[in-house]
Amino acid sequence: AALAELTSALVDFKLNPLHQVEVEKVVTGLCDALGASERIFTSPVPTFYTRHTARFLAFWLLALPMGLYQPMAGTWNHWGVIPVTMAIAGFLLGIEELATQLEEPFSILPMEKMCEGSIRTAVMEQVERSKAGIQSPYYGEV
Repeated sequence: AALAELTSALVDFKLNPLHQVEVEKVVTGLCDALGASERIFTSPVPTFYTRHTARFLAFWLLALPMGLYQPMAGTWNHWGVIPVTMAIAGFLLGIEELATQLEEPFSILPMEKMCEGSIRTAVMEQVERSKAGIQSPYYGEV
C-alpha cells in the first residue's frame, strides 16, 4: 500500500521519466528494507535467553563478595568489598540492560522520523532537479 501511494505521488509530481525511474528504484529498495525490518521486528526473541542471562548474572553478583573477600583483606574490616561489588554490579547490570534494549531496537529508535526525513529529502531533491532540468548521473546497471 505504501509503495502504491508513493508511486502515485511520483506520478503527480510530473517528474522527468528518467528521474521518476530513479526515484522508483530507490523507493522499491526502501520498501524491501522495510519488509526485512518488519520481519526482524515481528520475530520474537526467546525469553529463555533473557531470563537465563539475568539469573546467571544475579547468581554471579551474589557470589562476587565471597570472591573479593580475601583480595580486600587490606581494607579496614573488608569494607572495600562493598563499593567494588557495587561498581562491578552497576557496570554488568548496565550492559545487561543495554543488551535487553538491543534485542528490540525499534522500541527505542525514532525510526519514523528517520525514515520520513530521508524519504522526503530524496524525493524533494529529485523533484527540484526535474523542475530545474538538471540530469543527475545514472549509477544503475546498464
